[in-house]
Amino acid sequence: MDGTLVDHFDTIFRCYKHASEALGKTPPTYDEVKRNVGGSMPVTIRKFFEEPELDDAMRHWNARFDEIHLESVVLLKGARELVGELLNRNLKTAVFTNKSGRHSRNIIESLGLTSSFSLVLGAGDTPYRKPEPELSRFALDQLKAKAHESVIIGDSPFDIKSAHSVGMASFCVPTGSHSADELKEAGADRIFESLQDIADNLFI
Repeated sequence: MDGTLVDHFDTIFRCYKHASEALGKTPPTYDEVKRNVGGSMPVTIRKFFEEPELDDAMRHWNARFDEIHLESVVLLKGARELVGELLNRNLKTAVFTNKSGRHSRNIIESLGLTSSFSLVLGAGDTPYRKPEPELSRFALDQLKAKAHESVIIGDSPFDIKSAHSVGMASFCVPTGSHSADELKEAGADRIFESLQDIADNLFI
């Protein structure tokens, strides 16, 4: 989702800024927040707040995110084209994210893409988070898909691990928190410049 399908970093940064200021702390920078997104908010927030602050920080963060999560959502280059091409070929598509499932579905709906995905699976929908293999298996089961016939397209090592833990391929784009070199080092099977690059190279 974040950094692959959409750019939502400005909104996420604003939530960390709000939580920090509510607790009288200097907020992290935009780049610091962007660099650490990917492991779900309860994981990421620990990089910016001490243990005694976490409950209050998460409360402030969640309240602000509820208010603004549909703001500043930018669909990344080639996203609509790639999803459309996959659907034209009768391939199943899903959103597989550590962002809240409820918020993810709201965002997908706001972009007019609800009918484009067979499944939108996020944090809170199961007890698991990426890169736990149980989540990957759950997604495959829901889609009635086989791992060796499936691909995770992502932007982080979490996505690569989520794919490889169950035998899926990992295609990555450096449009999120990690560079192409970092994704290569993490073991991505293929790296593309963008979702548009995937659509152009695989389907045209």
